[in-house]
Parts: sequence; structure tokens; C-alpha cells
Amino acid sequence: MRLLVLVSIILPLLIQNVTSLPAVDPDQDDPVPYVPPPVNYTGYFKPLHDEFEQPLKGQTRIYYIAAEETTWDYVPNQKDMIHGLSLPDSPAHTKLISSSTTIGSKYIKALYREYTDASFTVLKPRPSWQGNMGPILRAQVGDTLQVHFWNRAAHNYTIHPHGVHYAFEQEGAVYKGATENSYVAPGGNFTYTWSVLPRAGPGPEDGDSLVWGYHSHVHDTDLYDGLYGAIIVYKAGMLNQTTIDREVVSTVFCKQFHRVGFAQHLNISVALDENHSQYLQKTITEFAPQLNKDAIQQDTTSKDAYRFSNIKNSINGVMYGDFRDLAFPINQTITWYLLGWGDFFDISYVSWESAEVTLFEKKVTHVRLLPATFQTVHVRPMKIGKLKFGFLDNQSGALGMSMLYRVTR
Repeated sequence: MRLLVLVSIILPLLIQNVTSLPAVDPDQDDPVPYVPPPVNYTGYFKPLHDEFEQPLKGQTRIYYIAAEETTWDYVPNQKDMIHGLSLPDSPAHTKLISSSTTIGSKYIKALYREYTDASFTVLKPRPSWQGNMGPILRAQVGDTLQVHFWNRAAHNYTIHPHGVHYAFEQEGAVYKGATENSYVAPGGNFTYTWSVLPRAGPGPEDGDSLVWGYHSHVHDTDLYDGLYGAIIVYKAGMLNQTTIDREVVSTVFCKQFHRVGFAQHLNISVALDENHSQYLQKTITEFAPQLNKDAIQQDTTSKDAYRFSNIKNSINGVMYGDFRDLAFPINQTITWYLLGWGDFFDISYVSWESAEVTLFEKKVTHVRLLPATFQTVHVRPMKIGKLKFGFLDNQSGALGMSMLYRVTR
């Protein structure tokens, strides 16, 4: 009864308030859009903001890059070159040989490859020590990078850069709800245009250049498919044929799986975890008929052995490598670029045998790489001969991630 009385009192009041609202004028203009007041940028933000107001005065550097499927061998010499051993005798033999629970050293990959022109018919020559890394993109502060991309692989891919500036449609990244324009479908083409603003270039303690990375950004697995590379940005006026001729580029991949003048050298750090590759089943079909799939699926020991063998700790996509064309004169300072990718397991400690290493103008004995970090160090070899680089402390989790380079008179 009390509830009915209360409703009978309140309802007329509500009706009265609703009917007393002013009528909507159909000719009334729409509300004026909100325009935020101008921001007075100060401190470090002012030069970053002002960069966008200044026209780029450099040149446009053009690259022709395709994503292509190929067979990659992690031990091209079929030998452990660090220890001078056959693959069955290597400390990393479980990652290198074929067995009922391991694939071996050959896998199907999708790799970035550079061509000489828009016809995409002639591959641009590259040193063997670059391995399966994508082409190095070089620019100076003030330049524009223009990358003509042709996806010749079987999956959707992109090229997503770090460091340089791009418009939204030039980002090469796929988000939730993105359209088909965010990626390049198999057989498709796209031209990326990126601006090399001062923020992308070296700072006061970086020397004449620094490094950023690029990779496909459709799925998390794109990196493990093999699609990654590096962008080297120079100060204005410091990129020329002499510096290019003296560059050396290599890549480093490591996962701590616990059961598990200047020459230039580039390293990328992340474990090439083939367990996450979209090409794993194709690899098994083509190169691993010997696998005992029933044992791998049903037996924990066999399953662990299989998964562990597919984690390739490598340099330039090569395990225990020795690149004859990777050589420096004694006492020459090398600009050594380091890139880290991957997840929280991909934390690497790299060092150099018989060399003086500086990072941010301070001497260091090793460099730690976290996922999605990039470092530039300067290395001066102190001994003639074959020297080691990579994981040099014999950690069991980093089997394969070391290499030899040569130092000459």
C-alpha cells in the first residue's frame, strides 16, 4: 500500500518535468567541435615538436624488398666451426642433427630479400655473414626512406620500422579491428614512406650512427618466420660509400631456455624459436619424415626434446659459425650494432674475446640485451687471429650462439 502511494506522488512530478523540457529546434546548428587550446611545448618536448614543422632537406633513399620463402640451414658447413667438431659431437648436437625427436638444421623460412630495381628480378649482392637477416636500410638524419615491398610468401606480412616517423597507414602494423589495408596479402605490393627526423639519429654519446630495427607486424609469429632487419641512421653528412664499404653486419639470437676509420657490425638478439613459426608443419613435411610424432605427442621427455631442439640460438641465423668475409684490421674501431627482440625469455649477455668495448663512451666487459632494445657499441680488437663473439661463458641455455671473426694485420 505504501509503495502505491509513493508511486502516485512521484509519477506526476516526473511527467511534469519531462513535458516541460524545451522543444528541439530543427534549424539549430550542430555544436561547434571542440578545438583544444594550443600547447606551449617546453624543455625536451619543444625540439621534438618543432621537428614536424621543418621540411626534410635530405634525399630519398629507395629500397626494393620482397618477402620470399626459402630453405634455411642453421649450419651451412654441416660442422661446429667453434669447436672444430662434427655435428653429432657438438655441444649443441640435439639442436643440429636429425632424429626421431629432432628435425635437424634445415627449416622453411620467409625472409626479406633486397632487389636492385623495381623489376624484382636481380637480387642485390650481400656478404655471406649477413645470414638470414633482412637487408640493412641506411639513411642520414633529414632523409626519407621509401621501401617498395612485394609479398611473395604464403602469409600476410608487413614491414614495420622502429625509430623513424610514419603516417598511420605507413606503420606496417595490424591492430584489432584493422582492415586488409594494414597488411600486404600474398602476391600484393605496398610502398612504405618513412621520415628520418633528428630524433631517429644519434645523440651526444652515440657517435656518428645508431641502429633501429624493422620486422613484419601482422602476427607475433612473423619474427620467428624469419622477417626482421635493421635500420642504421647516420648524422647528416656521415653516410658515404667509404663508410658503407667498411660496414659489417651480423645478427644474434638467444633464448635462455633452462631445462634448459670505423668498421661496422650489427647484431640482432632473439632466439629463433621455430616452435612458433608458421612454417613448422611445412618444414616437418619436407625435412623431417623421421620424426616419431606419436612419441612426441604422448611422451613428455620426447616432447621436451623436440621443442628444445627447435629453439635456435644463433648469430646471423647460423649456429657456431665462422664467416671468412667477416674480418677487421688490428686496432681498428668497429661500430657494433646490437638489437634485441622476442619475449621475456630473450635476454642476452654478449661479449667479445680479446677486445676493448665501449658503450656510451664507457668501457664494458659485456652488453645485456632486453627484448625490443637496441644498442650501439664500439669494439677495438686487441689480438690478431680468429676471435669469438657472442655467449662465451659456456651457458647451457645459449648453445650455438657464438661465432668466429677474423682480425688481421
